Order: sequence, then C-alpha cells, then structure tokens
Amino acid sequence: MEKLIRLKSMKCFLYIDNDKIGGFDFEVIDESMGAICCDLIPNENYKKYQVTIQQHFELKGISNVEDFNFRITLENGFELVPAGGIGVIDSAEFNELNVESAGLDLSIFRNN
Repeated sequence: MEKLIRLKSMKCFLYIDNDKIGGFDFEVIDESMGAICCDLIPNENYKKYQVTIQQHFELKGISNVEDFNFRITLENGFELVPAGGIGVIDSAEFNELNVESAGLDLSIFRNN
C-alpha cells in the first residue's frame, strides 16, 4: 500500500469565483474520505464576503458551495475538485475561520 505524502506545508488558495479570499496550508484529516481542514488566513477580499459567510454559519453551521462558488487552487495553479464540496466556517463569536473539504482524490499526492 502506498503512503500519502504528508502535506502540512502544501500552500493553497481559496477563491469565491475569481476573487482570491485567502490562503492556507492544508492537512489531510481523513484519507478514506479525501478530507482536508485548515485555518484560513484571509486577505482584504475576504472582508467583502465575511458578513454573509458568518450569517450562513449562524443559520446552518457552514457556508458552502450552495452559497458561493468556492474554489481551491494549489500554489502551482492546479485546481482541486472535491466531490464533497468546500465549506467555510467563520464564527464571529468564537473567532474561528476554517476551510474544509471532502471527496478529494488524494492519489495525486502519492509517491510514485
């Protein structure tokens, strides 16, 4: 069985449509589900969406692809296409800002 490369320093960027709203270094949290999670480091563009994302969190616990066209790209420009979607958790009360995604094909990160 091949081992996954541990991606603790894999730089990624989060977009809404073509607006880059932040960056993060993702960690695989569940290999079998192709799930990643990480803290989002927002940029200035994030402020345009923050209130709405926080409202989604208050209403349903997450802002996801049903709310915005979230996209994740690697530093090299490769876009990840998670079957389970992308979500942002932004709790104003707890000062948390996380990105999570599931259904990623993690085989692209395996050693050859």
